[in-house]
Amino acid sequence: MTAVASDSAQSDNKPPTLRRRRLVIGANVLVQILAVLALVVMVNWLTSRHYLRFDWTKSGYYKLSEKTKQVVRSLKQPLDVVVFLPESGRQEYVQKVLEDVRNLLKEFQFYGKDRLRVEYVDPQRDLARAQQLVTQYNLDSPDVVIFANGTRHKYIRLDEMVDLDRGPEMTEEPRVKAFKGEGLFLAAIQTVTEEAPPKVYFITGHGERDPEDFGQANGYSEIARYIKRDNITVEKWNLQEKQALPTDAGAIVIAGPRKAFSQMELDALELYLKNKGRLLIMLDPRTQSGLEAFLRRWGVQVDEDLAMSKAGVLLGTELLNVNAVGADYAAHPITAKLADTNTEFPYARSIRRVPHPESGTADQLRVTVLVRAGAEYWGETNPDTEHAAFNAATDIAGPLPLAVAVETSKPQGVNVDIGVTRMVVVGTSRFVDNSDLAGGNLDFFMNSLNWLLQREQLVAVSPKTPEEFRLAMSPNQQMAVYVLVMAGMPLAVAIIGLMVWLGRRK
Repeated sequence: MTAVASDSAQSDNKPPTLRRRRLVIGANVLVQILAVLALVVMVNWLTSRHYLRFDWTKSGYYKLSEKTKQVVRSLKQPLDVVVFLPESGRQEYVQKVLEDVRNLLKEFQFYGKDRLRVEYVDPQRDLARAQQLVTQYNLDSPDVVIFANGTRHKYIRLDEMVDLDRGPEMTEEPRVKAFKGEGLFLAAIQTVTEEAPPKVYFITGHGERDPEDFGQANGYSEIARYIKRDNITVEKWNLQEKQALPTDAGAIVIAGPRKAFSQMELDALELYLKNKGRLLIMLDPRTQSGLEAFLRRWGVQVDEDLAMSKAGVLLGTELLNVNAVGADYAAHPITAKLADTNTEFPYARSIRRVPHPESGTADQLRVTVLVRAGAEYWGETNPDTEHAAFNAATDIAGPLPLAVAVETSKPQGVNVDIGVTRMVVVGTSRFVDNSDLAGGNLDFFMNSLNWLLQREQLVAVSPKTPEEFRLAMSPNQQMAVYVLVMAGMPLAVAIIGLMVWLGRRK
């Protein structure tokens, strides 16, 4: 009995068998693998919901402005964004723009969470969806990014998103000089999410430009189309007929009147401005609108001249240029994004600031000269311009101011936001007719209108300039790099392997 018990105790104290040890080791490894997997899943789950984003580019190319972040975060309802751009068979710069659009919309989605629904449609691959979009949004071509909120929408064309540098040879591949996507996307979001679209009235009855006129020489139908694209209602208003200005006007446009305003109409404009009104006035040279004295009371002087410069000599005859180019801009929200853009003012008069205006308001006026033509331009005061030449005694020397902005400030001691009066005066109405509407002209007009409507956020984001890094190497340096990559690196790996093998043999 004692011998049996001793044998049993000895069997219990025997070391574990090899099979048992393997099972224990395998179980430990499995538990470790499962623990690591669980840790990886937990870390990924946490980082997907709580993480920081950094823009490591030197210029902050992908970093959104604080104003953009604020607008996107404050979205109250879902917004649909459709990127309607072909993805293949395009020029290199188009591919670059599409990449920038994708990265930019990722940033918008990050700050807008689930309120920004982005869809990418390639018209070359999804013809049915492409046709649906063309019909739904009345598109004339693809290459657009559409922002839609219910029945309201706005689309941005590809050529509006970028400034291109085509180089000295027009046959060269265009290079993206500036990407304007953030500002345009922010403007689109603002315009389709506004509670009520503002109204802009064009005054009629004095020979002004007509927003419904499609003529190339005098029509304003194109600029009216751009205004409507910003979800702004465009209407006409005959002040002589109505006897009063509209009470729901976000802004009033007076575009190139050829007949003088009556005293009743001037009194109505005076009252409108004193009640925090917004006016955009464009006056052509060689015309008397009756607004000259009215504007002087608001700090604006309209000169009786015509901006011109010498354009060379042809067959012994000196040529004159009456297309003033403005490139000297003031620091102002209207011109903040026009630093590298020319604005052309054909057949223009100079518009300047009155040093000491006799304003009928209690508010202090701030008058800013927005843009000037260069020193080579002068203001010709002689009506006979066929043989015009600069006369220091009678003409106005350059640089010539071509447009001003007027704004009233709150009276001292008043802390309540009671609104301000705003006005923009331009020395020509031709710069945005159907024949001259392009480039800086369109931007200047729309920036002016948005500033009048107090939509500064639509003109506050500057374009982004792509960073370019070029590595210039001589033929000998290129050959050295080629030999290093194709022969040096494989040889180094082979030598390391041989040394390891020799070490193990020892």
